Amino acid sequence: MRILILSPYLPWPLDGGPPIRIYYVLRELAKRGHEIVLLAGHEGPPLPASHPVVSLCREVFTYKPPSSARPGSHLLSALRSLFSPLPYVAAKFGARHLGDTIRHSADRYAFDLIWANFAFMAYAVPPELYRTVPVVLDEHESEGLLWRQYLRQGNPAMGAFAALNLIKLPAFQRRVMARVAVVLSNSVREASFTSKHAPPGVGVWPLPNGVDTERFAPVAESIKKNAILLCSGLAVYRNRAAAQWFARRMFPAIRRQVPDAEFWIVGSHPTPEIKQLEACPGIHVTGAVEDVRPYYAMSKVAIAPYQYGEGTKIKVVEAMACGLPMVSTPTGCQGLEVIDGQHLVIAANEKDFVQGVVELLRDSERARSLGAAARALAVEKYSWQRLISGVEPKLLELARGAGTRHAAPSEASGHYPRDEGCIRAC
Repeated sequence: MRILILSPYLPWPLDGGPPIRIYYVLRELAKRGHEIVLLAGHEGPPLPASHPVVSLCREVFTYKPPSSARPGSHLLSALRSLFSPLPYVAAKFGARHLGDTIRHSADRYAFDLIWANFAFMAYAVPPELYRTVPVVLDEHESEGLLWRQYLRQGNPAMGAFAALNLIKLPAFQRRVMARVAVVLSNSVREASFTSKHAPPGVGVWPLPNGVDTERFAPVAESIKKNAILLCSGLAVYRNRAAAQWFARRMFPAIRRQVPDAEFWIVGSHPTPEIKQLEACPGIHVTGAVEDVRPYYAMSKVAIAPYQYGEGTKIKVVEAMACGLPMVSTPTGCQGLEVIDGQHLVIAANEKDFVQGVVELLRDSERARSLGAAARALAVEKYSWQRLISGVEPKLLELARGAGTRHAAPSEASGHYPRDEGCIRAC
């Protein structure tokens, strides 16, 4: 198949859940012989042909994203959303202007499928394309369920902002659903919710987040500290809230019982509030790192102290694949086929969370057992290879159902072979 993948940013470096998901979907589809054209937001220098993403694609088109889409522009994004008829994420990334760019790429290639990451990218697909080419919307997570969480559990300001977005969301989603053939949901729970709101004829398929089980694997010989690890992209509010909640409310209690315990916060775009946590004894904030695996190797326990969020957490399945025992809130591990006490420890309150971490720091045999079971589950259920192998036949059937629309492109018509890694800025 010839597939156009739409992304609000270049999926590299792999410094957050969405870039990781987009990259591995792209990589697995390319490995299976599908021809990939990528349209991605990017305002840096031109990409070399050796770039990890470019080397997988037939061609890469780039566009300049709005300033509100930059990491750290939380206030600008919120203000832009307040004065827009669109919900927060769509207003923040502002992809409606991409119609001409998408048309330009479609003029060069006879696409069999369009894979749009996030609803606002699907919204940018011009009518003449989505009426003839199947559009697959990869939700990443359900905005409807997420805003409902913030409305119920957030502070008054967050609750009011959530209410405003829940007012805007239905009309926007109706317009998006008119463009798509299939919605990919990050969990069975999200798929069930989306199915209730999707119009007749729109398919809803669960596709959880996965992990590269060859790259993320237990290290046979590693020196372990009494280190507690949270890997998370810190440009996202719920990830920052998780780090602060654990650091302020639970880590001091753990240090009283395990005096040499350390808390490592590993992730890109830490805010000043997150950096200030380093003033607390035993807390380390790394910022962006080239490779998170050494941090998994040195740590004894991984944590997922999330109070908000939908879908499945990539950093949870990464820790599982590394054989690292984990303590998680119910929200942190939702959507995964894990069993409390067999694959990880699930703690619904601060007291149980503290107890779970302390026990795993002290009981190496139980930690080993949980880590081994978690690794086995990650390999069995959540490798990217397995997940994309499961969805690929459905994609092929979807493309075949749309019929043959155009002849295959040729070098004579101005198209470029995959190994030239053609890049075009639009």
